Amino acid sequence: MKRRYLALGLALCVLPFAQASYAAGGAGAEQSGLPSSGLSMAMTIYAGGITIGKVDMDAKIVGDNYHVVSNLETSGMVNAFWQSQIQASSSGKIDGRTLQPALYDSFYTGHTEKHQEVSLSYENGTPVRLYANPPYSTTGYEVKADDKKSTFDPLSAVVYIASGLGAKADNPCSVLAPVYDGRRRYNIELTKVGEENKTMDNGLYKGPVLVCSIKYKQLAGFKPRVLKETNFPAIEAWVATFPSKIPGRSYAVPLRVWAKSQYGVIAVVATSVKVDGMEPKALGG
Repeated sequence: MKRRYLALGLALCVLPFAQASYAAGGAGAEQSGLPSSGLSMAMTIYAGGITIGKVDMDAKIVGDNYHVVSNLETSGMVNAFWQSQIQASSSGKIDGRTLQPALYDSFYTGHTEKHQEVSLSYENGTPVRLYANPPYSTTGYEVKADDKKSTFDPLSAVVYIASGLGAKADNPCSVLAPVYDGRRRYNIELTKVGEENKTMDNGLYKGPVLVCSIKYKQLAGFKPRVLKETNFPAIEAWVATFPSKIPGRSYAVPLRVWAKSQYGVIAVVATSVKVDGMEPKALGG
């Protein structure tokens, strides 16, 4: 059970840092004449060196409008006790140095064909509206209305963190993202540990990275048993930055995110990265 929540926590930490900061592309973006760029990537999740799942992501921004899509699916022996597939999308606007989400949708399929659909809709000045099918009970561990204010859905947090909107210009690993996913309220906080040169075992990247510490802090909406039994260990990441085709902007891409646990190392490793439809020059260099 603890391995399940640790793997999920790592995936939740990866999603807000792995997807695009300024993404778009396609004929529609070119015809609009608005600034646009794109980032897509795929990652593999490991537990003790064994593959347990995959994550793929794509994000788009045209002007100040963003749209993010992500898929997470477990695989291998983990499906015997925790088979899951999560498809999610989010859209909204960039507003200065923050975001205004508009709509978030997620679809979960679990073991024995259990399904869950969750949508969050946002309007300026009004509380986040939640739709869940089937409805779920949060009696006894509700998220208070005040705690939902000024939060991002999980994929809007992607844009917030990777775009550097909330971080120092020279340090993308200095940001805190407040997240509400419709049931749970948590923070994802990044801090810079140092700078190093790294070579990935899969040959995807060789070059400078930021070494970042990531804290996944559970705040509300979790069952008391989960809060009591699940203590997340220190999470670290190698983050590389790549320029987009928009002058003065760049992507902060997590190439490897990992945590040591009693079950071995739980890791999420990038296997493919494309910026504006092409592999960045630094990859494999």
